[in-house]
Amino acid sequence: MTIDSSPRWTRLGLGLVAVFAVFQWSAVALGSDRGQAGLIVGALVVASTLAVERFAFGRALAPAARSLGLGRPRAAGMVMAAVVGVLLVLVVPVFVGVTGVSWTLTPRWPLLLPGLFAQGGIAEEILFRGYLYGHLRAGRSFWRAAWLATLPFVVVHLLLFVTMPWPIALAALLLSLVLSFPLARLFDLGGFTIWPPAIIHFVVQGTVKIVEVSGPGSPAFPLVWIAASAVIPMLVFVLGRRPTNDAFERRVPRDNNYR
Repeated sequence: MTIDSSPRWTRLGLGLVAVFAVFQWSAVALGSDRGQAGLIVGALVVASTLAVERFAFGRALAPAARSLGLGRPRAAGMVMAAVVGVLLVLVVPVFVGVTGVSWTLTPRWPLLLPGLFAQGGIAEEILFRGYLYGHLRAGRSFWRAAWLATLPFVVVHLLLFVTMPWPIALAALLLSLVLSFPLARLFDLGGFTIWPPAIIHFVVQGTVKIVEVSGPGSPAFPLVWIAASAVIPMLVFVLGRRPTNDAFERRVPRDNNYR
């Protein structure tokens, strides 16, 4: 039995594993821990996800790109992402002012920003929101689809325990669980596109990779940042207007429900 004739749940899972493997392999092989090769990593992940849509789900390039959230975003979602992103960035000067720590920016940080956005924003969001959540959203309410999409998103973040001290890794794991819901809502608010959640994902990941703090209070910064990244994005549920299920079906027509 080939992958294109397998049950849809099987295809969805195999596609997720395949693209995530490309993501991890390329990031590690290219040494892109701060987005140094993020443009290449992002391009490989986008191409791999489009290939899965084509060969596992039989979609031509244009419909596949649209269904994965690569279309033009709605202004409401982009404005909401901008507001949340600015509030998150302001956490840094507030922390510095309260604790008195010193801070610097990683050398040549402007050159890292495109790669960080491509890798931490576009690559992760096309896989976890455009592909995983997008498939599960068809025929389901927001909350049901978001909960179903949470488990794989959290499982892959277990790798954090290999690269981080366990208290930070545990906090980051809990953050991935909490953050998956506002990111999914931003996907909806942005016209079922990845761009609004990609902005927030980029800010959450990128800030701690380009901002370096030092001084007696500096060990608290990662935990403060994780807490802020869990709380502030929840504003999307307060300020954003909830899209309807019918709006999703009109914007991203799909023929699967994964019952």
